[in-house]
Amino acid sequence: TNSQDLFAESVGTAEGKSRVSTTTCRGGGTGVLAALNLERHPSLLCSVHTFGKAAGCHGAVVAASKTTVDYLVNYARPFVYSTSLPPHTLVTIRCAYETMMGPVGEERRQKVFRFVCLFRLLLDGKAKQVGLRTTLDGKPLLLPSPSPIQAVLIPGNRQCIELCSRLHSSSFDVYPIRSPTVPKGQERVRIIIHSHNTEDEIERLVDVLTGEMLAMARRSKL
Repeated sequence: TNSQDLFAESVGTAEGKSRVSTTTCRGGGTGVLAALNLERHPSLLCSVHTFGKAAGCHGAVVAASKTTVDYLVNYARPFVYSTSLPPHTLVTIRCAYETMMGPVGEERRQKVFRFVCLFRLLLDGKAKQVGLRTTLDGKPLLLPSPSPIQAVLIPGNRQCIELCSRLHSSSFDVYPIRSPTVPKGQERVRIIIHSHNTEDEIERLVDVLTGEMLAMARRSKL
């Protein structure tokens, strides 16, 4: 597919590909490479499996050919030694992966992706219903993303912080992503959707978000 071609092209011939926060991806919860059937792509030197964030643990491993592993063992010994994991952490990681790759993990992934689609659909419909613009300089305000991490463009650090503050007062834990972290004029509100959320919460988030955005738009014209 196009996505596979683009992904493979971006990897390069001697580059490892990290899987940070990709255990929510389809493919049995084993990451983007598995979801795109690229785990054995010849362009991949190695893959880095991180155990933070989605797994709720810490640490990481490098999966590679024997040649690559031998090289790391011989030339990265201080790094390997200083970051080795204790036995109880390994047990925690195993338990986390058993959950993520089992029926419970698959059920939660399906649920969270259903909520992502619901959020995007409701926000687009609600914005059009109340007369909010959905683009800025030709770019969609709701940035394209199939992942549980969604972002809405709110240009200006002050405006972005203000909107997040108003959403916080309605019990929504969202975060402002400000410049210079992102280019000036592309500040955004970061929204993370979880499997433990409910449809009612998604609907209320959309209502509050569009309401506050509409109020901000009106205030800016005063």
